Amino acid sequence: MTTFRIFLVVPLLVLGCGETPPEIPTPGPAPTSACAEPLDLVFGSSASKTNLAGLSVAVDGACNTIVAGMTQGLIDFGGGYLGSDDAPTAFVAKFDARGEHLWSRGLPKGAAFEGKNVLAVDAAGALLLAGSLSADVDLGGGPLGGEYVRANYPFLLRLDADGNHVSSRRLPGNLPDDVGYAGSFQRVVEDVAFDAEGNFVITGRFIGDLDLGGVTLTSVPQDWDPNFTNYKPDVFLANYDTKGDLRWAKRYGGDIMDLPVGLDVTPSGETLLVYTQPSIIESAGEPPGLHVKKFSPNGDLVWGKVFENSEQYNFGSVARTDDGGLVLGGEGELILGGIGTFSPAFVARLDSNGEPILGASVTGDAAAVVSSVAPAGKEGIRAIGWFENTLLLHGEAMAGSSGGLDGFDVHLEWDDTANTISTFGAAADELPLAMARSKDDDRVIVGVEGPLVHLNESLTPYSTGTRIFLRRRR
Repeated sequence: MTTFRIFLVVPLLVLGCGETPPEIPTPGPAPTSACAEPLDLVFGSSASKTNLAGLSVAVDGACNTIVAGMTQGLIDFGGGYLGSDDAPTAFVAKFDARGEHLWSRGLPKGAAFEGKNVLAVDAAGALLLAGSLSADVDLGGGPLGGEYVRANYPFLLRLDADGNHVSSRRLPGNLPDDVGYAGSFQRVVEDVAFDAEGNFVITGRFIGDLDLGGVTLTSVPQDWDPNFTNYKPDVFLANYDTKGDLRWAKRYGGDIMDLPVGLDVTPSGETLLVYTQPSIIESAGEPPGLHVKKFSPNGDLVWGKVFENSEQYNFGSVARTDDGGLVLGGEGELILGGIGTFSPAFVARLDSNGEPILGASVTGDAAAVVSSVAPAGKEGIRAIGWFENTLLLHGEAMAGSSGGLDGFDVHLEWDDTANTISTFGAAADELPLAMARSKDDDRVIVGVEGPLVHLNESLTPYSTGTRIFLRRRR
């Protein structure tokens, strides 16, 4: 009873006799996270042309969205027109959580974004952009130099959160004439990622020599005939500290071409790398198939897996899971022993030891491509891409298109009854190309609206669309 009496007396001492207790306001609804703000933006016009390659998106800790890519024709992201009609222009633009323009800038001609995921953001909101140079340009820190006779070189560009230049560098290499080769030496950064401390990792494909910052790698020539040497791409992987100094670098490639699918980095700094080697006869190098490797922060191999005779083509991506595993997806064929074979587009999830725990085929009547993936929960996968006519999952028809190529957003789980699909698109083509997750686990998707213009009548990363769309989805 003592406690009860104190409870009664205290209000009298505070209020005084006869005073009416103040009204206690009724709590309002919980504030909505800025990451959940609706976002549905379109940029460009029927006169603009946006490359499928290089279109990338990232979300920072304040739920701002950053987009990078290549476009030809004038385009306005909210800060004035960028680009020109006579050549493609590399761009980067930043928007707040509501989609309001914060800043945008174009890069000089001669700088291009050609990879699958050329943009990363660190914990402070600073940006890393990776592309290719075909001319001596100034990205903000002075001319980068170099000779460009049938050769290009990767560049790394660091910007602060306000879009100001922090650093820029060219990764040099040799020229075809240096070795008497009549072809071209192409070097492209395909994917970039930060760890939690601000160190970063890049991967890509290269021909010839490539100096990654004190370590020079050389691609292995392809010898199919004693009288003929054909240079072809190998895969590079490089890890840099917070200042941009190289910590370690590796090369992968045998007698045939090797192409990177993508990479990601765990918060503790472990690197997950996926690359593909076509399933044709070779005389040296690793076995053909899809290669998955995990490296320690120091570059030591933790484990490596080969899904033999699997192939991945133009599109695809990799994303880490919270348990140290990964999800991957793309177009091609994935053979997971004990689980199944998945094509013409596939998604899969591997555990922290690289063992497969989930795989699925994504199929369209005429076309189906998985362009980007993300983990969903403890065992699920989110995937975006596009299809034509009818979309099938595990062979079951799930949706029909509205005409042309339509986009899809798939959520897959172990239990097929939990799988869900949503589609978007009108009569024109609509292709989602890249996806980034916010801190609240919403996803921001960037893509192009058609009609598409294809290179050599085929759908390749060098096809172009017209307008760019940017959407946030739960």
